[in-house]
Amino acid sequence: MRKKTALIVLTVLMSVLISCAPKEKYQEGNNYHGFTLVEKKFVDEVNAECLLFKHDKSGARLLKVAANDPNKLFNIAFKTVPENDCGTPHIMEHSVLNGSKNFPVKSPFDVLVKGSLNTFLNAMTGSDITTYPVASMNNKDYFNLMHVYLDAVLNPLIYEDPRILEQEGWHHELESKDGDVVYKGVVYNEMKGAYSSPNRELDYQINKILFPDNTYGVSSGGYPTEIPKLTYEAFIDFHKKFYHPGNSYILLYGDADLDQELAFIDSEYLSKYELSDQKVEIPLQKPFEVMKEAEKTYAVPEGAPTQDQTFLNLSFVAGQSTDRALSMAFDVLTDALVNHESAPVRLALQEAGIGRDVRASFNEAKQNVFEITVQNANPEDKDKFREIVFSAMEKAANEGFDKTMVEGILNRMEFNMKEGNTPQKGLMYVMQSYQTWFFADDPFVGLEFNAPLEETKKALTTNLLETAVKNYLLDNPHSLLMVLKPEPGLQAKISAATEEELKAYKASLNEEQIDELIGDTQALIEYQKQEDTPEALASIPMLERSDISSEVEWFDVKKQEVAGVDVVQHEEFTNDILYSNLYFDVRVLPAELISYAKLLSSVLGKLNTENYSFGDLDNALNINTGGFNTYLTTYLEDQSNENILPKFAVYSKATTEKAGKMFELVNEVVNRSKINDPERLKELITRHHARVDSDIKNNGLNYAMTRLTSYYSKSGMYSEKTQGLDYYRFVSDLAENFDAKSDEIIANLEKTADLLFSKENLIATITCSEKDFAGYSAGLESFAAAVKDAPVEWQDWNFDYEKKNEGLESASKVQYVVKGYDFKKLGYEYDGKMRVLNQVLSTDWLQNQVRVIGGAYGGFAGISQSGNVYFASYRDPNLKETIETYDKTPGYLDEFEADDNTMTRYIIGTISRMDGPKTASQKGNLAIEYYFEKTTPEQLKAEREAVLATTADDIKGMKKLVEDVLAQDAICVYGNEEKVKENAGLFGSVVSLTE
Repeated sequence: MRKKTALIVLTVLMSVLISCAPKEKYQEGNNYHGFTLVEKKFVDEVNAECLLFKHDKSGARLLKVAANDPNKLFNIAFKTVPENDCGTPHIMEHSVLNGSKNFPVKSPFDVLVKGSLNTFLNAMTGSDITTYPVASMNNKDYFNLMHVYLDAVLNPLIYEDPRILEQEGWHHELESKDGDVVYKGVVYNEMKGAYSSPNRELDYQINKILFPDNTYGVSSGGYPTEIPKLTYEAFIDFHKKFYHPGNSYILLYGDADLDQELAFIDSEYLSKYELSDQKVEIPLQKPFEVMKEAEKTYAVPEGAPTQDQTFLNLSFVAGQSTDRALSMAFDVLTDALVNHESAPVRLALQEAGIGRDVRASFNEAKQNVFEITVQNANPEDKDKFREIVFSAMEKAANEGFDKTMVEGILNRMEFNMKEGNTPQKGLMYVMQSYQTWFFADDPFVGLEFNAPLEETKKALTTNLLETAVKNYLLDNPHSLLMVLKPEPGLQAKISAATEEELKAYKASLNEEQIDELIGDTQALIEYQKQEDTPEALASIPMLERSDISSEVEWFDVKKQEVAGVDVVQHEEFTNDILYSNLYFDVRVLPAELISYAKLLSSVLGKLNTENYSFGDLDNALNINTGGFNTYLTTYLEDQSNENILPKFAVYSKATTEKAGKMFELVNEVVNRSKINDPERLKELITRHHARVDSDIKNNGLNYAMTRLTSYYSKSGMYSEKTQGLDYYRFVSDLAENFDAKSDEIIANLEKTADLLFSKENLIATITCSEKDFAGYSAGLESFAAAVKDAPVEWQDWNFDYEKKNEGLESASKVQYVVKGYDFKKLGYEYDGKMRVLNQVLSTDWLQNQVRVIGGAYGGFAGISQSGNVYFASYRDPNLKETIETYDKTPGYLDEFEADDNTMTRYIIGTISRMDGPKTASQKGNLAIEYYFEKTTPEQLKAEREAVLATTADDIKGMKKLVEDVLAQDAICVYGNEEKVKENAGLFGSVVSLTE
């Protein structure tokens, strides 16, 4: 009886306690600061509660991902649907960040870049989206950034100031009556640079044909010849149509207070709007009845070879992005059909000798596109290409895919999804959710990947992939066979046509109109030169120096020994993942084998081995690891360009339970690869050459910067031999003469591997928790037992330096102009205040002179602890003028003035580039870098203190250093063939990249 009474009392007490407990703060159907909570759920895949709201008054949608993460993100996205190639969404993305109602400075974005603690600050334009993400780990800064971005997109100054469109989009420029009219504009020159890439041209031509009737058939970024057709009226109409809150999708991520976020967004912005009756939709493109065929051209320099320079492409419109399982299945198919080392389409094309490389891609949108592209082919290969691809796909559909291959691909996909190895988790969730939010009105579908992943895994036991190949590829007439071939001199023709167009325009103007254009040009330049008033600058919210921590973030290591191998461990919670690197010192190689080390890193893991064919090895690596790679990296001991520590790295990551298998496979690759297989080696070198050839056409700035530093530094010369123009020439020679040189190539690769891979030449590094170290150690022991013992002798590389000052001719429509030197060679020592100098030069002087006034997409400087200083422009219409701007920098510094608020802004911006969120693997990488470079916490502390103490006089005081660096007159320019020739007198030599 007593037990029964006690039970009743306990039950009553519990019911009273429950009834007294506070209700959950956010309940579905309730309204919070103007937002109705539509749905709330805990999403396992993001490990957070997610709350979906609808703003009643404006119609704005909002998703809060309430993760326990201090790196807070605010993002507002709009569904933007361009109707032509003028690039209106892209120009709008730039323009709204150039002043707004509450922040009437010329560029709030640039002011924030100068002085906020943001960890991410950008804006992006896609084919159907324009999105504005900002992130910060400082709560005050986070709300400041949110405030500025909301005002930018909803209250921009574009309605009152047409100069914003002229600067960011395009305008006619005429400096004198006798001068030529030219087009200027940041986006105009950005897209000229973008479309210098044949890959970008290929994508443009494909989409134009696949989607003739909807927005996916036009360039949202803008096609260079079409951008000048954008009128101010059409520009303003675009904002009115697409930038209403009712067409917005807001995502909040992190640990900021949701109540505060909702209250701010509602009271400051959304409450001022009414619902719009306009609904933004993208109609589906009607399918084709038969496959289409097309042949287009891309520009190469006059006289450039055209043999083996054609792109062949098969594209298929395949389903919609809202079908997540189908999208995942196609992600698998990109590898299973084409990208895997033993994929059927890859092997068939290799055997037929069509092209030098093949890749598949899957592009998600309301209507997805699956593509297979061969590069370095010829136009006459078109029909054979189609026949071989369809034959290989048909065979795969009928006979089935290799299930072991599919298992490996799925394992790697699942590993990477669950690892989520990025410090910008909020941005990752924006990208994962927006397609299903836009087109299914449900962001959760994009975030919850487990269910579609399980559906996709049925490919291991069913014909899921085979059915997809049949339905969406083999039997799909909504497809295209494209040939994109080189046309020598095409860029000169385009330039000539543009010149004629501009001459005709000038001829159409009367004297009064010409004077007006000259006046407008001068007025715009004067506007661009104007400084923001102190009152306008004060409108941009700013942190105080007291908001900045004076403490440095230090990542330490423990050094120990396992089976005779030195091991450097960074202890960090990694969720049972091992992040392993085996570093072999490249200094054991003679100088003539340096480039072979890079080549070796590109072929290892793709060769047959003693126990695996290359396809089986790819499967085993996919099944048992989350990633495997071999690459070259360089550390600088004591931050000296002359004390380089060049490493051949063997990187792998896996769960602790698979450590033994991971090291077994690492051993197989390092010690048992069959380098002496000329047939396989030829395939790999041919493919590698194709990729390097593509890279040099797409990354002009990197090649110009690497070339410049090779003129005067050991680290620069080493980089030139492993990733610069010299390496490109080296690989080109091997690929073009492989049959004659195969014995020599094999001998040199084997010698390189023999010298590199010894226990005495190895340092192992690992990032993992203490409990996982035992599993790692056991795996490393087995590897160490298989690595040979051999004495190590480091070589003395005596490089010959020469200030070549080269102009690199290419088919690019724009320039990449670089000038610099090593200040340590001039007797200067590094000071942390140089970080602030770099911030001043990049975000003020060069940003304004090279980008805003000069029309380049970017202008910036770099000053490193090692002594390297550079000035660089990106997608620049100018050449000589940009060098002249660099040379005026000492004058700018001589007159530099900044009050305390301005210096605080520069200092905060500098600190934001020093701090930031980091993943476990990134923390480990930093710890290893500190170890190799002998960086101490005291050095980091001193550098930070120097940054925080920097004054305007300190900036002025570094004028002499900058003057001395520029006086060395070391330059390298990668640019348009005609522009480089026109300025040939500036160079020691002009070099054609096609020779």
